[in-house]
Parts: sequence; C-alpha cells; structure tokens
Amino acid sequence: DDEDDEDDEDDEDDEDEEFFNIGKESVDRISRCAAKVEAFPLLLEGMKQAVSKLFQSGEWKQVVAGISTLSMIAEYVDDEATVSQMTNGIKMQLAATNARVRYAAWGGIAQFSEDHADVLSSETWTSQLLPEFLKGLDDPCARVSLRCMEAFQHFGESVEREDLEPFIQPLMEKLGNKMQSSDVKLQKKAITFIAVIAGQVDDAFAPYYGHLMPVLKQVIQNTLHKTEERQLLGKCFECISLLARAVGRSGFRADAEQIMQAMIEATKIPNLPNNDPVKEYMMAASERICATLKEDFLPFVSHILPGVLEKFTLAPREFANQDEINDDDEVNLTMIRENGRMKVMIMYSSEIQDLKGALECVHTFVEELAAAYAPFVAQTAQALLPVFDFCMEDGIRDLAFETWGQLCRSARAGGQEQVVRELVMEFLKRVSPKFEAEKVDLAELKTSAEGVTACLREAGPNILHAEQLRHICRSTLAVTAESFKRRAEAAKGRPSHHDEDGDEHEDDDEEDEQAVRQAMCDVAGPLMQHHADLFVKESFPDYLNLVLQCLQPQAVKEDRKLALMVICDILEHLGQRVTSFWPQFVPKLVEDIHNPDPHLRQVACYGAFLAAKVPDFAPLALEVANGLSQVVTQSRQRSKKKSEKIAQACADNALSAIIEILTVHSQAVASIKAQLWQVWLGGLPCQEDDSEGERNHKKLLELIQQEKPEVVGEGGQNVPKLFGVLVDVYKTDMTDEETSKGIGLFALRLGESKLEGFAAQFSEKQRKKLLRIVREAQAGKA
Repeated sequence: DDEDDEDDEDDEDDEDEEFFNIGKESVDRISRCAAKVEAFPLLLEGMKQAVSKLFQSGEWKQVVAGISTLSMIAEYVDDEATVSQMTNGIKMQLAATNARVRYAAWGGIAQFSEDHADVLSSETWTSQLLPEFLKGLDDPCARVSLRCMEAFQHFGESVEREDLEPFIQPLMEKLGNKMQSSDVKLQKKAITFIAVIAGQVDDAFAPYYGHLMPVLKQVIQNTLHKTEERQLLGKCFECISLLARAVGRSGFRADAEQIMQAMIEATKIPNLPNNDPVKEYMMAASERICATLKEDFLPFVSHILPGVLEKFTLAPREFANQDEINDDDEVNLTMIRENGRMKVMIMYSSEIQDLKGALECVHTFVEELAAAYAPFVAQTAQALLPVFDFCMEDGIRDLAFETWGQLCRSARAGGQEQVVRELVMEFLKRVSPKFEAEKVDLAELKTSAEGVTACLREAGPNILHAEQLRHICRSTLAVTAESFKRRAEAAKGRPSHHDEDGDEHEDDDEEDEQAVRQAMCDVAGPLMQHHADLFVKESFPDYLNLVLQCLQPQAVKEDRKLALMVICDILEHLGQRVTSFWPQFVPKLVEDIHNPDPHLRQVACYGAFLAAKVPDFAPLALEVANGLSQVVTQSRQRSKKKSEKIAQACADNALSAIIEILTVHSQAVASIKAQLWQVWLGGLPCQEDDSEGERNHKKLLELIQQEKPEVVGEGGQNVPKLFGVLVDVYKTDMTDEETSKGIGLFALRLGESKLEGFAAQFSEKQRKKLLRIVREAQAGKA
C-alpha cells in the first residue's frame, strides 16, 4: 500500500511540475511582452500583490510559486529599491522549514545575482547574504546544500574582495570537508565554489594554496584515466588555474610543469566522446595559466598548441539521411545554397564550443605572449584560415578575425615586418571580395568589416599604398550606400498598416543593416590612424560627404549616430589636418551634447573630448564646457536604475571632456573655471564607462600628486575624500595597472600618520582596502 501511495504521489508531482513549468514560461512571456510596450511597471504592481498572497499562504507549493515568479520577472525590474525588496522576500525563505522552499529560494538568489549583480554585490547585500551561504553549506538536505553551492557561482563572481575576505576561512573549512567526500557531485560543486573564491580574492587566497594543491593533485591522479569522471577532472584544472592566478608566477612556478603535463595527458586519453568536458576546461585553464606565467609559459606552447589548432578543423558537415542523432545530442542546423542546390549543414553544439574555446585560447596566448609568440604566428595563421568561412555562428568568425589581428600585432612586436604585410594582404584577399558579392549576407558583411578593422588596427603604419587604401574605402562606402538604398526601397514598399510580427521582423532587418553600416564606417578608423596623410588626400572628401548626408535635419537618429561616430574618428586621428572643415560638422556634434537621446549624447560628449585636444577648439570651449557641466550635474542626480546606466556613461564621457578643456583651454574657460573643477571633482568616480574611468582616475592621481590647488583645495582639505575615490577604484575595471600601482606608491609617500587621519574618514570597507593597497605597495617595492 505504501508503494502504491508513493507511485500516486510521484504521478501527482510530475503533473504539478508540468503545470509549474508552463506557469513560469507564461510569466516570462507576459513580462517580456509588457516590457516591450513599456507596460511592465503596471504589470509589476499586480505581480507584487499576487506574490505577496502566495508568500502569506504558508503552503509550500504556493511559496515556491511566488519565489519562481520573482525569479522570472527579475530581469525586467529596473529600479534598485524594487530589486532589494524582492531579494529580501526571497532571502527570508532561505530559513523556511520546507526543503523545497529553501531549494527554490537559492535558485532565486542565483537568478537575481545574474540579473542584478550590481545590486547584490553591494556591501549592503553581501553582508546579509554571505552569512546565509555559510548556513546553506550546512543545510541538512543535501540537495539544498548543492543548490546553495550552485548559487554562489553566480553570486560570488561579483562580490568584491574586501567583502568576501572575512568569510574565506569559515567557507574554506566547510568546503574542505566537502572536498574529502566520496560524493563526486559534491566534490565538483566544492571545487567550483573554491574556484570562485580564488578568482575574486587573488593573493588573499595564497594561504590556502599549500593545503589545497595536494588535494587537487590527488583528485587529478585518481580521475585522469576515468572517463566517467571527466567533469570532475576538468573542474580541478579550472580551480588550479585560478589558484595559480592567486599565488602569482613565483608561487605557481614549482607546480606548473606537473600540472601542464597532466592537462596535456588528459587530452590524449583514447576513445573520448565528442563532448568531452576536459577539453573545454583545459583550454580555459591554459589561458589563465598563460596570463599568470607570462613568458614562463612559452616552453609549454609547442606541446599544447597543436592540439588546440586541431580544433580549428571542426566545421559543419552536410546532413545525410543515414545520420543518427541521439536524443541527448545538442546540434545546430543551418541551410546554405551551393551550386544551385540547398544543403542542410549540421554541427554538434559541443564542437562549436570546442572551436570557440580553441580560438579564445589562442587569442589569449598571442595577447599575453606578444612578441614571444612570433615564432608560432605562421603555424597559427595557416590553421586559422579555414575558420574564416565558418557559417554556423557569426561569433566564431568574429573571434577568428580578431585573433588574426592579434597575430599581426605579435609579428610586428617581433620585428617581422614582412610577415605583418603578408598577413594583412592575405586577409584582404580573402575578405574584400565579400564586400562585392551579389548575394547580400548581412552577418557576413558585418563580421568581415570588423575583421578588416581589427587587422588594420593591429598591423600598424606603412602597410598600405594609395591604391589599396582607396580601394578599401570605396568598397566599404559602396556597401554602406547599398544598405541605405535597401532601407529606402523597403520603406517605399511598406504598407501603412501591417501586423506586429511583420513590424518586428522589419525592425530586426533594419538593426542588422545599421550594424553593417557602422561596421563599414569603422574600417576608416585604423586607416586614418595609421595612414592619416594618405587618407586625407585620397578618401576624406568621400567620408565628409557621408557625414553631411547623415546630419541633414530629416536624417533619422541612427544615421546621425553613424555620422557622429565617423566624426569621432576624424577628430581623433586627423586632428589639425582637417580643422578647416570643422565648421561643417563640429557645430552639429556640439548640439548633440544636449540631445535627449543618451546614445547620441554619449558619442557627442566623447567627440567633445577628442576635439578639445586640438588648439583650434578654443573658440568653442566655453559653450561646450557649459553644456558638459549640465550633462554631469543632471546625470549624477538621477535615480539608480538599470535604464539610467547609459545616462551615467554620458556623464563619464563628459568628465573626460571637461578635464581636457581645463587642461588645454584653461584661458578660454577662465570665467567658469572654478565651477568646472567643482563639477569634475563632484562627478567622480566614473560609474559605467571603463575607458573613461581609466582616463579620469589616472588624471585625478596625477593632479593630486602635483598638488594642483584647484584639486587638493586649501590646505589639502579635499585630499582625504579624493584619495577615498582612488581607494575605491584601485584594481577595478575603472583603473589600469599603472594607475593602481601609482595609487599604492602615493599611499606610501603619504606616510602612516596621514593615512591614519584619512582612514578615520573612510568606511570600514575602505579601511580594509587601504591596508591591502599599502601591503601590496610595500611588497612591490621589496
């Protein structure tokens, strides 16, 4: 009887699960549709009431439904306050008595960590959630504990080092016990958890290296020849590569050869399945180890590279009737026309992933080893050529073209000028005909243009002669003109009323056309950069005509943005060579500093920064500076929403322009100079645009070191606050390596007494980070 009851319960659970999944899909679909027509805020109010009732019911199925609803709508929620409110509701369910509720709650934490990493990684939330992870690891239900560990993979990747450091020891104690378990699934999750911690805290993880490395080596030894444990083996390699980064080159050097040999051996095990996970983990781990060891990695390249380059031969094949595809196999299909016949091409998803991983691996090797990779350039280039025609996924071609550009850079750094020229000519020979093909393939046109841009940018100067430059410009401008023509013809044939599906399809087509036009115009950037005089003589008038056409009053927003992007290239690379033409387009750029559309406003602010570098900008400086001040002030007053990030990026670009004006055109803005300094300092730190962050924070450090009166204030009163900004951005994406090193050296020069005074005004997190800055600076000087 008990067995019959259990069978009935299982059937009922299966049915409930089916309804549950249908419900989740419906919530997602409704939310997506509402978001498209900007009606989601209205829908959200109704959802809040429904979820509140589900939570209040106390019945586990309803509570799980409530958690799942919040998870499904998370990506559409815009404001930080609502995200925090929803996260709090889910967090409370982590302590529920029912294991299924706790399981769902951890799933919700994972989803919110993915959709709102900036909110959940804030000090407010990390201080609340990290203790919950400690509890979750000890959950009496093994399934819930595993779900907690899975959630950390999403959450932990965004947590800042200072927030995570106090929890490393208690977390590692619990994870160490799980590593000793005979449960392979538990071991895998524990290794991934450890890898995330190591990846976030870098050298703070070094104390655990000595204890953990022998354990991981033992796992490798036990699983190296067990095909059923390949996932666990791959996870070990991933974790070790992150440990290597944590202890640095000197700390890992002693273990490097043994680990690399194990990785190479692991890929040579016979009869491995197509979707063997170790290959992917091995290539990603090799990337990290290469980035850690730098030139010390060079001896391993000749052993690893052949196996990686072999992946470049992976390609779609024609589907035949006798082909058998298992239910478990994930495959990609595409159709191509060849010799008047349609062919169905097939490729396993695991093969595409292997190819992508191999490209990323080689890209990292070339980037990290630079000139040292030069001996392998010819071998790599030859292997890379077949990937140029990959038809299954545009991203693969993109990566292949970008990697080719990196090969050009490596060859140039290695003094192989003739090799660079050969690489460029081979690339143009293979890609340029696509611009003149009768059949229009928008995705192929876009990736081909982006490839030309990458190749020419990395190849450097003195590569092209006049006829080659002229041909590139004419062919890319011709593709741009054809795209405009297709848009005009489509508009003529479009009825005044048509169905929504048709609208959506046409919108997608036009987005693809816009991307092609932008990619074609971007090719001009490296031509201006490396062949400025030749470009002005041969092709500048053609691009000026395009710009003026796209700036006409009747031009659509997308065309105006295209013009602004070309103007930015002109300002950056041609400088004073074309200032006589400025009156035709610079005033239009200045207008758009006030454009209500933030996408146009951002480009205009960046353009102002570039123009301000040129002395001829002086007559415009005062007007532009006033406009930029408004952009910064108004943007920084906006509420914290996902949708406002672009506005903050505009302000970041405006800050770069303001400091450039203050530096180059101080006399021209003398009447508002004090106000401009106040706006610039008040707008820091930069919030969204990493490039502008690097630029502005480097300048801030420089001006503090120079004791610029307008910056440090009377008696240095501004320094503690501004140094706090530098502490916050230290070793983040908002500073480059040189600036972070400079922040450390500046901290040492300030001395212990001043630092203690500054620290008294800092938050607890800033004080912890300051201690790390000083410690790392002292170690760097030792």
